[in-house]
Amino acid sequence: MKKPAPQTTWLRRVLARFYHLRGATHRHWGNMNTDRAEHELAVGDFTRAIELDPDYADAYFSRGVLYWRELRNAYRAIRDMTRVLELAPTWAEALFNRAMARQIRGDHEQAIADLEEYLIKGRNSFWRESAERQLALLRELVVERDAHRASTSQETRSL
Repeated sequence: MKKPAPQTTWLRRVLARFYHLRGATHRHWGNMNTDRAEHELAVGDFTRAIELDPDYADAYFSRGVLYWRELRNAYRAIRDMTRVLELAPTWAEALFNRAMARQIRGDHEQAIADLEEYLIKGRNSFWRESAERQLALLRELVVERDAHRASTSQETRSL
């Protein structure tokens, strides 16, 4: 396969940043006006940025946050945040956001693992406090769920 000319690579990176910025603008307008169509336009622009520069972690991150927060598509958010962590393993906020998406999907144990790792790597005090609260809630939820399953299983066996 032929390697693209350096000039083309540079141009593709510049265009990727343009589409990322335009996607952020669509997301902003979507949030301001509660407009799903703007959010969908943002997804398209973030996707175009990724097509132009497949190693552009910021575009994956922005699209992943948009997926779980505004569009409630946890599966795609998890996929994007996982890609961010492949490209930038120290990006702690990707762990936090992937944990939130996993929580939406009901993958509580994996969300707990991501939050625990975030607390090791994350430096932002606001998000650390939020992660600690989410972690405590998830642990409590898992204990209650397991207790309910155990009691339901025991009742079923005694019938």
